[in-house]
Amino acid sequence: MRYPLSPNPIFWTLAGEKHLVGQQMVFIRLAGCSVGCAQCDTDYRVDSRASVEEIVARACAVTPLEDRDCWAWITGGEPTDHDLRPLLRGLRAAGFATAVATSGVRRMNEILCDWISVSPHSTDPGRFIQRLGHEITLCEGLNGLDLDAWYAAWPDDKTDFMHRYVQPLWVGPPETGHEDRASLARCLEFLRRHPRWALSRQNHKHWGVP
Repeated sequence: MRYPLSPNPIFWTLAGEKHLVGQQMVFIRLAGCSVGCAQCDTDYRVDSRASVEEIVARACAVTPLEDRDCWAWITGGEPTDHDLRPLLRGLRAAGFATAVATSGVRRMNEILCDWISVSPHSTDPGRFIQRLGHEITLCEGLNGLDLDAWYAAWPDDKTDFMHRYVQPLWVGPPETGHEDRASLARCLEFLRRHPRWALSRQNHKHWGVP
């Protein structure tokens, strides 16, 4: 099996968001996306294809740690558009902890990886399938996502996540953009009413790392 990869698909970075912020990671960006967000800022075109063995070798090559004691973060696009089982097994065998970032439109088996990060990108409650995992992040305003409307459909007792975050919308290019102040204000107001939730931000954009 050869996985489709997007431009700049495998690289070392620091996690900029949510619970694992600051952790060293190898990002593996798979191409293609069935969600189709109007405000997407990610280039998920198919640029190349690679086997599990090739992806693992490239992940090892860009990892600065000799014992591979860091995370392999599989993202997209929408990574669950693909059969991730062989890739997750290969990365684990190489010593990586594995994480998958998904918009939650497809059910994942949480046994297959060490961390499931869900960020709903659709305002249609019926498309939210992955209702458990290690963390969930609601990006206020993304594709028109309204925090209160989403929470009315999916209150805390209908989902099972260890960590819950809201995040303000980023406006403009990664290098020169900024957090939308109105979006941040709405996040803060939501947090005052929902004590189980916390604030996240896209720190990697402030740090200037990919």
